[in-house]
Amino acid sequence: MLFIAVTACVSPGDPIYPEEPAIPAPPTSPSPPVQGSGRNICDFDLSEKEGEYELAGKWEFAGFQDIHSGRLDNLTCLARIADFALTGEDYDNLYQVILNLSQDRKQCNESVYFDAISFSYHLQGCYQVGEEGITFVIPESGIRSIPSLASTTYPVLSFEIRFLEGLRSAKNFQMEKNKLFLYGEKEEERMVFVSLDE
Repeated sequence: MLFIAVTACVSPGDPIYPEEPAIPAPPTSPSPPVQGSGRNICDFDLSEKEGEYELAGKWEFAGFQDIHSGRLDNLTCLARIADFALTGEDYDNLYQVILNLSQDRKQCNESVYFDAISFSYHLQGCYQVGEEGITFVIPESGIRSIPSLASTTYPVLSFEIRFLEGLRSAKNFQMEKNKLFLYGEKEEERMVFVSLDE
C-alpha cells in the first residue's frame, strides 16, 4: 500500500533533478581592525604637512609603495594586524616601526649612526649620504632580537626580512615635505616613511 501511495505522487513524466552542490565562497583577505571612529590601523596620512624637515630625524615606516599605483603593500598591513591582535588590540598605543637617522658619528667613522626598531628587531648601523645617494650598513652584530608575541607569525617574519633587505639595498632617497622615500633594487617600489618630528 505504501509503495502505491509513493508512486502515485510522482508521475512517470516528471524529471528528477539532483541537488546542486554548494559552492563555497572564495576566501577574502582579512580586513584590518577599525577603531570606533573608523580609523583603519593600516591607514597612514600621506598628505604633505608644512614645515621644515631634515633627513636626520625620527621617521615612521608606512609601507612599501608601488610607484605606479601609489598603493602601500599588503604585507606591512598583515604584520601590523598580527602585532595588534597578539598584543592586546590597543588603539591608543599602536606599534610604530621607527627609523632614527642621527647626526652622531659614534662608531661610524666616515658615516653617521642610525637605528631602526621594527616588530621583532632593533637594528643599528651606519648610513652615508653623498652625491651617489644613500647607503645603509647593518652588520650582523647590529641586529638584536626584541621578544614579541607576533615575532613568530608568518606576516611579521616575512616583513622583517623585507624591511632589512630594503634598508640594506637602498641606493637613493627623496624627501617631499614630511615624507622620506628610499629607493633600492626594485625600480617599481619604494619604502615610505612619515616624519614624527614636529
